[in-house]
Amino acid sequence: MKSALGAALLLASLACAPRTQVRPVKKAPPAQPVYLGERSCMVQDFENATDLPDAAKNLGWVEVAQPEGQSDDDTFIALRRRICEMGGDALSQAAWVRDMNDDRPKLKANAWSLP
Repeated sequence: MKSALGAALLLASLACAPRTQVRPVKKAPPAQPVYLGERSCMVQDFENATDLPDAAKNLGWVEVAQPEGQSDDDTFIALRRRICEMGGDALSQAAWVRDMNDDRPKLKANAWSLP
């Protein structure tokens, strides 16, 4: 009787024990190039800096203010142009930032030069 009760308690404790679920990591689709002008400069978007190739060279942070009356897409194009002027061809960690004293938000991203 004691062994049956012990077995029942063991099963009950195993049923209530936390279980770890490991979900498969979904690979993000490859970054789509964005061409400016006559395909003279191509800037690829990467969500995180860890997604870039190992030999990529960091060019630093780039910030572009959104002019009055411009859309978000126009601001992204201005950011890509600025990265092209720096000699870069990729960006990561793009984010909108706004300081307390700013009237308009700024678009900030990390610029990269791919190998």
